[in-house]
Amino acid sequence: FYIQMNKLRKIEENDLIDAIIIFDILKPRHFINLRRELKQKEIIDKVLLLLEIFALHAGSKEAKMQIELARLKYELPIIKEAYTKLKLGEQQGLLGSGGYGFESLIKLYRRKINKLSKELENIKKFKEKSIEANKRAEYTPTIAIVGYTNSGKTSLFNTLTSLSQKVDSKLFTTMAPKRYSISLKDKKIMLVDTVGFIRGIPPQVIDSFFVTLSEAKYSDALLLLLDSTLNKELIIETLTSSFQILREIGVSGKPIIVVLNKIDKLDGDLDQKIELVKNKANELYSPIYDTIPVSALKRVNIDLLRDRVYQLITELT
Repeated sequence: FYIQMNKLRKIEENDLIDAIIIFDILKPRHFINLRRELKQKEIIDKVLLLLEIFALHAGSKEAKMQIELARLKYELPIIKEAYTKLKLGEQQGLLGSGGYGFESLIKLYRRKINKLSKELENIKKFKEKSIEANKRAEYTPTIAIVGYTNSGKTSLFNTLTSLSQKVDSKLFTTMAPKRYSISLKDKKIMLVDTVGFIRGIPPQVIDSFFVTLSEAKYSDALLLLLDSTLNKELIIETLTSSFQILREIGVSGKPIIVVLNKIDKLDGDLDQKIELVKNKANELYSPIYDTIPVSALKRVNIDLLRDRVYQLITELT
């Protein structure tokens, strides 16, 4: 059951509980056993919870389709396991389905999965063609702001664009990428605020997560934000996993400016952290264009960052 029987009974008897959330990845048999015992309660594990949160924040049609595809793929083995138990006589009509109902449901899921997979592949091809067409036409260079949640991406986006997007310490404040054109001297630049990276993301939702990061893959350069208040071990870990995520979504050979944010909250080890970040970033990725310490909130070194972005774009164009 995954949950101890005494806890299970307390949950079952409590009419105020409509759902239980288990922040772990459940096996199909766990879902089936829990749903059998807790017929009136919704069972949500880590994967379903993340997909539900993604769905609430997804802004594009592609993101919504990818999330739905992930949900269908995740639920299908649960339905198949329930059907197997029914045939073995271990299960009586879980989900309100007899044998025929399960067969129909499995076929429906497979049809939807195939349909969504084909549609998403077509969207991907169309997007790639559109990007190539834009590059041949009069083209505005794009810079994506990437980094872990709570690193200050949206604050930096607001500072650079003079906008006032919602800034929050909660996860997923930015889900669909936000785009805004800014002027740096004689150049127009498209700035993109992407969804924050997430630690320990389950493999079942990686595609749904990565589709929201595709703007980074198609950008001309990136600003990778790091929280300078992290200790040195966490800075190294965050840098390593950030570049791993960027590799997994197809970012390669694009110049990156590493932005060490929140320096207004430091007590004096800034120089050491800058040196650490420079060395580790250059070890993990190339080309690293620069490493710049800033405070997006207090606007410290923002003009310096603007100048370096301008120089980078000038070299690219």
